[in-house]
Amino acid sequence: MISLRRIVPKQRPTYVDEIVIAVRGAILRGTYEPGRRLSELELANQLGVSRTPVREALRALEKDGLVQRIPGRGIAVVEVTIEDVEEIYTIKSILEGAAVRLACQRVTDKDIERLHGFTREMEELAEKEDIRGYAKVSHEFHAYLIHASRSPRLSDLYTLIDTPIQRLRVYALTQPGRALTSVREHRAIIDAIARRDADQAERLVRIHVGGAGTILAKALHERENASQTRAGERS
Repeated sequence: MISLRRIVPKQRPTYVDEIVIAVRGAILRGTYEPGRRLSELELANQLGVSRTPVREALRALEKDGLVQRIPGRGIAVVEVTIEDVEEIYTIKSILEGAAVRLACQRVTDKDIERLHGFTREMEELAEKEDIRGYAKVSHEFHAYLIHASRSPRLSDLYTLIDTPIQRLRVYALTQPGRALTSVREHRAIIDAIARRDADQAERLVRIHVGGAGTILAKALHERENASQTRAGERS
């Protein structure tokens, strides 16, 4: 049985937030796989809390798109389909395109240096073939791009659309050489923003995000086919 760290918050109002952080982390790490049913009672016992804050935390995670209510099964981790990925990445490319256009107007020298810091770290991780580490820093890079737009509403929209697929990014980076290619694409985006070239920055980020979505959809398709083949061999 998977166990979670017991929660001992300093103040009762922090219970729900702590539970959200714990369960979200388990989902994004893949500890709770897509389709897994989440029992309020089991989570409450593991975390050392009552069922009421667990229920509230699951409602918050449902709004985030990480869990869903399934008739006859209760709450389960969302299963993201290839069609979901294609739709989400189309929307992501539009949102990030809008973000970099705003960033070209509002970005600071400190922001540019921070973005370059991400690419330096990503390059080191790519050379070490640390794909999971790379996926994490790449996510931070894109989140910072959104931050550089200085648009809270855009940031909220991006978080809503991006959260359900965070755990899948690693599959898009398994293609040989993809990580280093991604680093070069990130640097080109930064250079366009630094020049305040909004048209070029938007074009590059939409190509980058769209390409990542295509690769991820293909990787998931191949993974799905492999699973079906293994299932056929066992039957």
